[in-house]
Amino acid sequence: MDLELLGSPGWREALIAVIALLVGYIIVIFLRMRRLQRELRSATVPPRDARAALAVYTASEQPVAEAPAPPAASPADPEQSVNPDVAAASVAVDELPPPGDADELEFAWNEPPPEIPGQALIDALQADVYQLRTELDELRNELLTAREDFRRQLTQVSESPQAASPLYNDAMQMAAQGQDAGTIAQHCGIARAEADLVVALVRNRNEGT
Repeated sequence: MDLELLGSPGWREALIAVIALLVGYIIVIFLRMRRLQRELRSATVPPRDARAALAVYTASEQPVAEAPAPPAASPADPEQSVNPDVAAASVAVDELPPPGDADELEFAWNEPPPEIPGQALIDALQADVYQLRTELDELRNELLTAREDFRRQLTQVSESPQAASPLYNDAMQMAAQGQDAGTIAQHCGIARAEADLVVALVRNRNEGT
């Protein structure tokens, strides 16, 4: 763990700014998704029954081809003479459309459902939102882990003040006087990370009182 990074004054503000930007981006994506859903709901799609009725009406309005007149029977062939009523009935039966075509025309059950416009964009936005939420959770976990480590180290230092060296006592006094970590590290001959830890400990004590 980099204690020098934790002791820097702008580290916490930068992390909070990154989290705020992620939250703002998530809000913008959520608003765009809501707007797309409202537009999809307002879009009018013709019902399937209306389209089937329109197809039936169009088919019924088409002119039926006139049946050709049957050839006149020769008087010499009385066996080939046909009753006019029977001939008209046979012609009407021949002109009827096949049962399968009529069913498909009246009820379009085999047609695929219409594709919703913008569905691919909605799926992509949902994937982006899920990824941003995952990254935000990871940042929160890392921040909590860093805070716990920092508090643990401060607790260990504060619980053993008697075992501290004279250099540590001098560093505590200089930090209480308001000296920065660089001056304390140079004067007492300790590492910069230790000086940052001493300054943070004194600052927390002063804020607690």
